[in-house]
Amino acid sequence: MNDESDWRKLNIGLVIFTKNEERTIGSLIDEVRDYINEDDIFVIDGRSKDNTVSIVLEKGIRLLSDPNRGKGSAIQLAINTIDRDILVFMDSDGSHQPKEIPLLLEVFLKDIDVTMVIGSRLRGGSEEFYSSFHEVIRLIGNVISVFFVNLIWGSKLTDIQNGFRAVKKDEMKALCLSEVSFAIEQEMVMKCLKNKKKIVEVPSWELKRKYNSSYVVLFKMLPRYILSFIKNIIY
Repeated sequence: MNDESDWRKLNIGLVIFTKNEERTIGSLIDEVRDYINEDDIFVIDGRSKDNTVSIVLEKGIRLLSDPNRGKGSAIQLAINTIDRDILVFMDSDGSHQPKEIPLLLEVFLKDIDVTMVIGSRLRGGSEEFYSSFHEVIRLIGNVISVFFVNLIWGSKLTDIQNGFRAVKKDEMKALCLSEVSFAIEQEMVMKCLKNKKKIVEVPSWELKRKYNSSYVVLFKMLPRYILSFIKNIIY
């Protein structure tokens, strides 16, 4: 079995997505430095109106701005511009744990055929799932989506919407992702399966976000998720 030092030799880029997270971004950067070299940390900001950007710059971390201010467009920006073999994606709200980064990366050492590794909250756990009616509905939607994805492609996934994941950049770029919203995480899974790319899940424990509320407006996003799902089945 490979020791921890092996995954550190991979050509990694850690991408943190931010929008008005001044109360968490600084401490998160300090934590991820224990696992990822400073030169390999990138922050993509969705035009924050607070002090998020100034904190990132004070920390000496490379900053990219997403002009479209959408999770999907930010992920596409990362895939198209960051020159690293493997990209790790995580949110800046305190829900994703830096100590779990090695769990994602170790998979690429064990299996060279893997294209994407997802941190599964259904295999690990989450403090968010039952925290509100909104979150329960999101969980139900995730479970329903997973059911149909597994039914169509014969996969055995449990969580296709968690943003904490790692991907091989070039293989993901070749999939020509198009979603600019949070639905991109679902699109990434479906296009990988359609193109016979291998996806692996590892258990991940999601913490309750420390401040603010989710930018996923459930009833606004629901039609987007459904349309994206249908589109990626048909085309």
